[in-house]
Amino acid sequence: MRFSDYPFLRFLIFFLIGILLGFYLEWQPSWGFFALLLIFNWLLYFFLVWKKKSLSWISILGYSQLVFLGLTISIFAHSSEKEPETIQGAYFAEVQNFDLEKPNSKENVLLVKAFQADEGWKLTNQSVLVYHQSELGLKPGQLVWVADRPEKMDSPRNPFEFDYRGFLAKKGIFSRQFIPEEKIQVYQISDSAVYKFWFLQIREYFAQIIRTSIPQPESHPIALALLLGQKEQLDRSLRDAFSDAGVMHVLAVSGLHVGILVAVLLFLIKPLNLKSSVRRWYLLAVVGIIWGYASLTGLSPSVVRASVMFTLLVLGELRDRKPPIFNILAFSAILMIALNPDVIEDIGFQLSYVAVSGIVLLQPLILKLWYPPNKIMEYLWQLAAVSIAAQLVTFPISVWYFHSFPVWFLPANLIIIPLTFLIMQVGIPFLFLGWMPILGKGLGWVVGSLIQIEIWVLEGFRWLPFRLQELTIYQTTIWVIWGFLLIWVAWEYFPKKQLLYLGVLLMLIWTGGRWFYFQDSHQEKGVIYRSKEGWAVDYWKNGILKSWNQGIPADEMKFLISPNRIRNEWGNQPEELIAFQESPESFYFPEIGIKLAHDTLYLPPRQGLKWKEWNESSWKSAMERQVFPLSESAVQISF
Repeated sequence: MRFSDYPFLRFLIFFLIGILLGFYLEWQPSWGFFALLLIFNWLLYFFLVWKKKSLSWISILGYSQLVFLGLTISIFAHSSEKEPETIQGAYFAEVQNFDLEKPNSKENVLLVKAFQADEGWKLTNQSVLVYHQSELGLKPGQLVWVADRPEKMDSPRNPFEFDYRGFLAKKGIFSRQFIPEEKIQVYQISDSAVYKFWFLQIREYFAQIIRTSIPQPESHPIALALLLGQKEQLDRSLRDAFSDAGVMHVLAVSGLHVGILVAVLLFLIKPLNLKSSVRRWYLLAVVGIIWGYASLTGLSPSVVRASVMFTLLVLGELRDRKPPIFNILAFSAILMIALNPDVIEDIGFQLSYVAVSGIVLLQPLILKLWYPPNKIMEYLWQLAAVSIAAQLVTFPISVWYFHSFPVWFLPANLIIIPLTFLIMQVGIPFLFLGWMPILGKGLGWVVGSLIQIEIWVLEGFRWLPFRLQELTIYQTTIWVIWGFLLIWVAWEYFPKKQLLYLGVLLMLIWTGGRWFYFQDSHQEKGVIYRSKEGWAVDYWKNGILKSWNQGIPADEMKFLISPNRIRNEWGNQPEELIAFQESPESFYFPEIGIKLAHDTLYLPPRQGLKWKEWNESSWKSAMERQVFPLSESAVQISF
């Protein structure tokens, strides 16, 4: 194993350096500056090659161009992400999706083409998330008139609260709106929209086959997720069942699903002795089917990664060659990041690439730990090794984002993955043959029954004990864990003495990080949380959390308050914080010495006391100002 065997992996490293520099630089240079810089770099590079100068300088210039390329893509991608002009009145828009049924309305996305402003009509091109009550429903390509303006999305108010506004902004959505039936008027679909939304129409056709041919309604959401990548109709209970068992990855159309599709297509020609020209055209058709399926399922990061990988593998079959897996991974990552630099922050992108890298590196090492006595045990052990390898490298990311760890992931994967494989084996033919009256109903019943078994298995795992929830992990710990896993991988290829020194260095980094976080976690702190309905106060001192709530509903506390408590390791079982009510809108907290009255915070004149609004980055001293008007954002106090 030599690093020089993976050129695209080297290219990815330098390309990522440029992308990340662009993320954190506030600098906004012109295109002309970058054009001159790249031209100068290229000229110098070719001059050194022509003169046959030092290869080290040629390499440095070559890699620096990858850094410049990443920097250019990142900076100019972010410079174009400006929030669009506010829609001031009624508007014309184009429907982008089929309706998603909600309890009291229907959800859709409208692409606004023009809106009414004080100075007249204005052209625009921005998306709005809408919840409407039109009885006719909306279909992609329809033009609609909405007789009201949408509202801007709110930024997160509290520490570590999920940034729903940022999540939608990455999809180009900055506004949302509830539209009563009398406020919307629907027009016909334009002829050009038929081709524009062709894949959506096909996806809806297959979705209708699932809804009409699978007799078990409770199986429909999982069938839509597994076969078409439509996870929007999964309710919270189903999502939690997959997440708690550690098999959430089967719902994301990825390498498992694309791999099954490719395996079926290649299996069909295996017994046939096709001529080389016929075989070549068939493999090219397989590539087309791969990308057609990827487009059909929504082109998520995981399915794009899998599609690029299997495309290169199939093309390798044309030349009877198998390209190295890390070259394929790195090439697909470069392609995706170049098209959309923000994909780096996508959780699906991170989990997908980390999981595949972990499987490739760690599964062979895990397999060496035991040699099964028979074929059945060997198959189960290989499947277990894949699950263990993927879980070892992805659990730090899962704990960071989701604060939980699926204790029963190994037995769950040993059951759910083969069962999902069987569902896909029957489900793919079902999608294409479901229109046949008898055969379609029969295949639909089989798919629905298999999904029912999967649901029963998942519910069984939810009854098992030892569910690890409300976990937290620090960034230094994540990198230290990955560092030790890489030491394990490199143990047979590098000098063991140097690897031991590296292990000691990692332990020192982890110890220093834990000491820093220990000092920070024992610091006296106070947080004033905000919601639309009210506010709450957390007070942390000497390892004890005390809290007071004024108007925040219990179901909202999980999303507004718990994330900060979990990240700071405060727990979610606080004692009551004493408060004296001086008036209907005035409360005094003697343990902290602060007073809240009419959306105003009164801080005590205490030495060393500092405060900051959550959306601001700088701390301010309470000795300079003891009266602070509360806004819509949370306030953090450090004593």
